[in-house]
Amino acid sequence: MRKKLIVLILGLLLVTGSILPGFKAFASENGTDYVPYITYGYDSHANGDYYISPHAYIPLEGVDSLYMGLDVKLTDPSDLTSDRDGNIYIADTGNNRIVILTSDFKLKDTITEYVNNEGESMTFNQPRAVFVNDEGDIYVGDTLNGKVVRFDKDLNLLQVVDSPSEELLQNVIFEPSALAVDNYDRIYVISQSTNMGVLALDSEGVFQGFIGAEKTTGSFMDIVKDAFMSEEKKAKAHQNVPTEYNNITIDDKGFLYVTSSAYEQSAQYDSMVKKTGTANPIKKLNPAGTDVLKRNGPFNQGGDINYAKDCSRFKDVALAADNVYSLLDSTGGKIFTYDGDGNLLYVFGGLGSSLGVFHMPVALTYTGDRLLVLDARTAKITVFGRTAYGNKIAKAIELQNARKYTEASEQWARVLEMNNTFEQAYRGIATAHMRLGEYKEAMENYRFGSDLDGYSEAYTAYRKEIMEDFMLLIPLAVILIVLLVRFASKKMKAVNEAGWSKKGPSTLKEELCYGWYVIFHPFDGFYELKRSRKGTVRGATVILALAVLEDLFRQVGSGYIVTGQDWARVSVIDAFMSVGALVLLWTLANWGLTTLMDGKGRLKDIYVASCYALIPIIIIGFPTTILTNFCSQSELTFINVFNGFAYIWTLLLIFFGALVINDYSLLKNVFTTLFSIVGMACIAFVSILTVNLFVSLFGFAQTIANEIIYRI
Repeated sequence: MRKKLIVLILGLLLVTGSILPGFKAFASENGTDYVPYITYGYDSHANGDYYISPHAYIPLEGVDSLYMGLDVKLTDPSDLTSDRDGNIYIADTGNNRIVILTSDFKLKDTITEYVNNEGESMTFNQPRAVFVNDEGDIYVGDTLNGKVVRFDKDLNLLQVVDSPSEELLQNVIFEPSALAVDNYDRIYVISQSTNMGVLALDSEGVFQGFIGAEKTTGSFMDIVKDAFMSEEKKAKAHQNVPTEYNNITIDDKGFLYVTSSAYEQSAQYDSMVKKTGTANPIKKLNPAGTDVLKRNGPFNQGGDINYAKDCSRFKDVALAADNVYSLLDSTGGKIFTYDGDGNLLYVFGGLGSSLGVFHMPVALTYTGDRLLVLDARTAKITVFGRTAYGNKIAKAIELQNARKYTEASEQWARVLEMNNTFEQAYRGIATAHMRLGEYKEAMENYRFGSDLDGYSEAYTAYRKEIMEDFMLLIPLAVILIVLLVRFASKKMKAVNEAGWSKKGPSTLKEELCYGWYVIFHPFDGFYELKRSRKGTVRGATVILALAVLEDLFRQVGSGYIVTGQDWARVSVIDAFMSVGALVLLWTLANWGLTTLMDGKGRLKDIYVASCYALIPIIIIGFPTTILTNFCSQSELTFINVFNGFAYIWTLLLIFFGALVINDYSLLKNVFTTLFSIVGMACIAFVSILTVNLFVSLFGFAQTIANEIIYRI
């Protein structure tokens, strides 16, 4: 019985992999078995909802010191990299050594010491960085010794780079915590004690300068403080210092990828979601230090959009094939993978004790199609393998970069068979259609992929094709529109001229046509509104209703290039609040103030004049909304100019209407207008407060009623 129990326990341990180092978690092809995390992405809408996708990577193996064959366990490991042969290099910081493993994670060698330039034997002092170039040369950042040490692949010492002695670095402690080397053996170092950017050294270790230091500007208050601050205090001040980097890697073209985790949460969020500011936690620096990272995705590369306590903090970056790169988030233990254009491909990982999640992830690297993640707290390497879903994405990107657009489109279609919510796949198919000149199909897929820029480009090309077939009809359409406008203008002018001599009440048609006269002759028009009663509350209310209808039509009828979505959110309340409520607030506030300041206008007169002032919004708003269905993104500027002109025209009419109705001078009308705006805010505040009070009283009364009913 006891033997059976022991066998059962051992069997359970084998299944869970809790005691055997290097245990492999066998998962199904779609990655749903034995995976302690979800893989997800974000849709492109402003709310940033995430969607669950198939697993792109699944955990295969957890490698610890025992499995590696180390006699001393890894202690506070801080960096991880690999070479072309698949060998693994670990900066074992706590044990002052570099551990070299074979591709199957068995101990190959260790490096613990070297001879410095003075001929003295030195042991590593908390080395935090290791890098291997294409020739197999090993660069070690000997952090607390302040040196970069270079070995060949046979571990022969080649070079020791001491701390640069230039005057610029006199106050800088050289403590290399991350490094990268280009194809010309130029060394790029991040020192954990400086925030002046990346230190660039030539192949001989001579300091060339800092690159990538972020420019900072002080606020207005900082400028004022500096004006009254002594030089001594200025020297001691450390405000508005550049952001420091925490890790670095380099691609085969010499571009540096650097990460930072020092940005404020709000600034990083604005840069990621609103795409404003420069708080980008990942940058791609060219040799001049300029950030050239593409950020063409719906959101900038900044990690999780919806975070509860803290935003994503990137600890490391690893480069895969075809400009794909992954970022390690130390906040949530997640891995964010992006393509070369900045589109998020997938997110996976997390915090925990199971295979595939982490306690304190500090470094990651690619070796072939495997992804390795180093956990400093558990001193383990987690090995992730790419799934069929991940392979399809990688193949599609490879074909797309190779400009094999037909094959790429077919591959993206296979991706969609596994995940039909993956917007990047639709964009990939659309890109293929664009390159093949199939613009209508490209438009459709860009729309599914929520890519407004791509949709606009495809639509412009498609429209050009259509217009070539109907080129002669365009001038005819313009002439027809001009004739219709001219005809309508003449008709309204005739109605207005007939109305001057007419006696008795006017019809609704005459009241509406009179608005055409008012907007072009505001002083005479508003005067006649008041004196001759050319406009009534009936006509004014119809105009106000048309203005609200115009806002509703804008919600429903605006083109995809404006809304960015296939469905329209229609809200009568929003339309009324944006037009009708403002007119009513203005009427009440202006009437209440002008009655105290000898204003001649009645409440009715102010309301009628304010409603008639809305006509420019109506006559311009409807056609511009229709035009948004036939314009590209760049042409929206002209639409916005026309709409802006309509609003300015309306505001001026409201201003001059109040001036004429109240018989004010220009200066007095400016004064009352400003205070009327303040009055509008006060009325709105009191109204909201009153509504909330009644809601609270109603809730209180309902609670008492329920309690009485319950007691009875």
